[in-house]
Amino acid sequence: MVDNPTKIYNDYVRANLPNSMSYDTGTDRYDINNHSFFKFKNSNWYFNYISKYGYSAFSAYAVNGLEPALVFDFKGNYFRKSATDSTFGASITHAATTNATMVDSDGLLKWRPHNNLTKSNTFSTWNKSLVVAVDNAAVGPNGVANTASTVNFSTGSSHLYNLSTVAVSVGNKVTLAAWVRSDTITSLTFAINGRINSANNTTLEANLAVTSTWTLVSFEATVLGNDTGLFFVIGKVNAASPASQIGDLELYGAHFYRSDLGGMVNNPDTTSGYVPTTSSVVYAPRRGHHAYNGSAWVNEGILHESEARTNILKYSSDYTGVDWTKNGTTATASAGVSPSGLTDASLITASAITDEHRVYQNRPSAGTHNTFYTKSIYAKSGTANFISISGGSTSSGYAVFNLSTGVASSQANIQQATIEDVGGGWYRCSIHGTVASNFLVVNIGTTAANAVPQVNWLGAGETVQVYGSQWEAGATPSSYIPTASASATRAAETLTVPAANLPYDNTNMSIQIDGKMTYADSDNVNEVQPYYWILSGSNYITVRVNTSGTRTGQPNFLQRETTSGNDFVNGIPNAYTPDTNVPFNLASRHGSTFINGAHEGTLLTANTTPTNLPDLSSTNLTLGYNFMGTIGQFRMWSDDLTDVGITEAST
Repeated sequence: MVDNPTKIYNDYVRANLPNSMSYDTGTDRYDINNHSFFKFKNSNWYFNYISKYGYSAFSAYAVNGLEPALVFDFKGNYFRKSATDSTFGASITHAATTNATMVDSDGLLKWRPHNNLTKSNTFSTWNKSLVVAVDNAAVGPNGVANTASTVNFSTGSSHLYNLSTVAVSVGNKVTLAAWVRSDTITSLTFAINGRINSANNTTLEANLAVTSTWTLVSFEATVLGNDTGLFFVIGKVNAASPASQIGDLELYGAHFYRSDLGGMVNNPDTTSGYVPTTSSVVYAPRRGHHAYNGSAWVNEGILHESEARTNILKYSSDYTGVDWTKNGTTATASAGVSPSGLTDASLITASAITDEHRVYQNRPSAGTHNTFYTKSIYAKSGTANFISISGGSTSSGYAVFNLSTGVASSQANIQQATIEDVGGGWYRCSIHGTVASNFLVVNIGTTAANAVPQVNWLGAGETVQVYGSQWEAGATPSSYIPTASASATRAAETLTVPAANLPYDNTNMSIQIDGKMTYADSDNVNEVQPYYWILSGSNYITVRVNTSGTRTGQPNFLQRETTSGNDFVNGIPNAYTPDTNVPFNLASRHGSTFINGAHEGTLLTANTTPTNLPDLSSTNLTLGYNFMGTIGQFRMWSDDLTDVGITEAST
């Protein structure tokens, strides 16, 4: 690794860079500091320099003198395939069919990058009235020729529109945006029309200033009624729209997205809110997800959830309505700043009576399942420091949470309780279990004892702030799923690495992956599978975390081939402990005559019984196959790193 890349830049690159070459410090300086010149445009200078001064020529991703052919650095936003720089989209296929939430670098809970509008940059395919649109006819805002559309509005009634078929609920906030420039039009209307609900028609519009310079113009609106979709209209939509919209303009990159919560995270590929679409709505991967480490927000890489989840609660953040029953308490809306950054937290205040001080929601059809459930809520102490989450009684399972210390102080009749510090004094508290109950109940208390369910105490105005309740079938809390008048579902997502991008070798290979996993002890052999490279049940390579029997989190490294059989090495049974955001770093070496693994720098004992590697040369790899959490980095070598190498790689 380069010991001092800044010294190289200052002493050698600046002195030797010819005037005829451009040097983008915004890109290449980043690469120098973080990737040890691996992407430097004139590598001959670099290698001459390191030879002269004795530096190593390897990138930051090399291990034991071997460069990985495949690198997915989700934290550093760097991707490599076939030993060549690449991009996320060219390296990995991501699929998701619904929106989902994540945490941005500012610590706010936001929507993933997405675009609810199809045909985002082919305006000729939109519906048109007195409009002529020609695609790929102008230089776009990125300076690239033939990437923007030219549009002519011939009369004051001209407009074009496109339909988003994504359902919306009353109160949702949506943003319409596009890049616009014109030499003749100075004001342009963006508007929403309802698909089936006329309440969402022409009152939701804005007249936006247009200049001769490319400008990203946008308009945010609050949905006025439940609807199966919305139209994005550009141009005159009613008599109140300005009549000056006659002439030529240029358009680029229409996008239409949810902007409630803390807004939407920017697309790292466009460094803006624009997510390109063609024939389908796009829900982009949740790259750059951040977690709070107690003092700062840290980039954890890509947030990936392979399980679909449904929040069965209604009005998950509005505790003032009839869907939430209050016993010995009152609920006040908009009483504090929530994890979204908005003033939309509710204040729960204990009444000055001897009572069980609680809020709860009854979902009659929810308590009949016999699988794992998770009930959770964001909470922040006020004058009271304790809450409990339960099914309504101690026998239906509960835990008490100390909102001052961030500790689950007591629990009964559940499998696990977790509490996660999400910054700003807020904690996400959750219980996981199998006891059936029709209720999600939150009790508040000034002590741990009086927060226990079914305990009456004399209240005197004690308060706790709450936000974002969730009740889901599953063994762990998943990303927050906001709801209004009905339950809502976040679909599963997949990450597929095409076989053509994988450095397969029939003699030896090495693999490393790290991140943070959220899991519970479900007595499952395949509790967590960070990746799965499988051709058939008799031909695969995988790594898993095993919780079967007395194991709480045992790393297993496996390879299976038809004639060689099932070959594996195992870590200790309790290498990991079930929780949210459990750090892991796993590395393995796979050969036709060996397999071995390491985790967190702990080397296992090699298994030398294999006789063949499975032929996976034409097989895709699934990243995050059975996985809830974040992935920081994934690397592959068509080399044997040796035991020394996998120990280093897993550290």
